[in-house]
Amino acid sequence: MRRITVLLLLAAAFGTASAQDPGTADTVRVQMSAFDVGNQASVNVYLVNDQPLSGIQIPLTYTGDLAVFDSVVFGPRAASFTGDDIVRSEQDLGASVQTVTLALIPLQTGAIAAGNDPIATLYFSRNLLSPLDTSFINATTVVPAGGLLAADNAGQPNGYVPRFVGGAVLVGTSVAEHPDVLPREFELMPNYPNPFNPSTSFSVALPVPSHVTLEIYNLLGQRVVKLFDGQAQAGYLDLKWDGRDSGGRQVGSGVYFYKVETEAFRQVRKMVLLK
Repeated sequence: MRRITVLLLLAAAFGTASAQDPGTADTVRVQMSAFDVGNQASVNVYLVNDQPLSGIQIPLTYTGDLAVFDSVVFGPRAASFTGDDIVRSEQDLGASVQTVTLALIPLQTGAIAAGNDPIATLYFSRNLLSPLDTSFINATTVVPAGGLLAADNAGQPNGYVPRFVGGAVLVGTSVAEHPDVLPREFELMPNYPNPFNPSTSFSVALPVPSHVTLEIYNLLGQRVVKLFDGQAQAGYLDLKWDGRDSGGRQVGSGVYFYKVETEAFRQVRKMVLLK
């Protein structure tokens, strides 16, 4: 059987932003996904932002010979944009390049709440007549200030360019066979939300398959819980802590540390539980 691969890549930069993120740098991350047996694929686009956003624009190009954009469903955080959602798609099956722009632009009022869940899910079909094995999807520049833009409600003049983390849609192959879609280095990403109550989430970037241990410690250096201990594939390991210790008991308010270790990497970050 012929192997089919659809890679979704987001470039690292699209130009110079005219405004600075006043808090933790926002991140757009695309989930790795795959065509199913019905030749359909869904791709989650995560938006991690620590402050409300007044709007976003996500312009993408992809080779339409193989992947056909069907639709988009925005996540719960876009609920206030009902009626104001803008999705532009230019399609010509068989053409080498297609364009789709996801946009949430308030015609009157609206805000994207802080969070770290998918802001939208894209749905694609596979063109069964296509001779291609690969369809690349890349960020493009279709707005004046450069690629994907986000604007915060505090009135940053022209928004800013968030950080991008690419993903992949794969069929009949593994992520390890496509190093261009993997993280370039190990990283323990900041947890969100922080401070938090009752739970918080974080991700570990793994450029290669690794044995990963992630533990939570209190301010006295005592281990609270071992959250993960096992082998993880290259890509992004997503974890969530519900504020409970190894015995299932809810811990109290305070400062906690989460530490990740692999064979070649170690990093510690701080988080705060408030009740």
